[in-house]
Amino acid sequence: MSKFFTVLALTVLGLAPGIALSQPMSVSMVGVGAHGYDFMIGSWSCTNSVPSRLGGPSTSSFTISRSANGALFVHSTAENYDTASYVVYAPKTKTWWSPTSYADGSYNFESTRQTGAKTVWTGTLFDASSGKTTSIRDTFEFPNATTQTDLTQVETAGTWKTVANSTCKKT
Repeated sequence: MSKFFTVLALTVLGLAPGIALSQPMSVSMVGVGAHGYDFMIGSWSCTNSVPSRLGGPSTSSFTISRSANGALFVHSTAENYDTASYVVYAPKTKTWWSPTSYADGSYNFESTRQTGAKTVWTGTLFDASSGKTTSIRDTFEFPNATTQTDLTQVETAGTWKTVANSTCKKT
């Protein structure tokens, strides 16, 4: 899911409400509250050591911007690759949700309640080329506010298969 926050997404994401965006972000605050991924707003450049059709090419970029009702909009692009995602916080359940659409008609839907420098997002993926739905998970790590890694895996025959392993830097 080198698309989002990849994530992300899958991804990549962490200021608490009330902290000015210009201040350094503590990675322990990633995903905390409705502004837990605001630090990711801007442009990012990624390299992927496991390029694949669903996980993305070896290099890509994404941009995160503010959308309606405080949601974040993620647009990831590369040659022959295009995804669009939202990253939305549900305060009652303290859950982050991220639906993603791929240009080939595939889509996934992931969520997490985890916060901090390492979060795992889980959900389902519909692969338009095969017509099959499978489980997906993205493990995002934030060593600092300008770097994210995203390990994207899909479940195949009871085994987790890596389809992307990306490192992204804010540009």
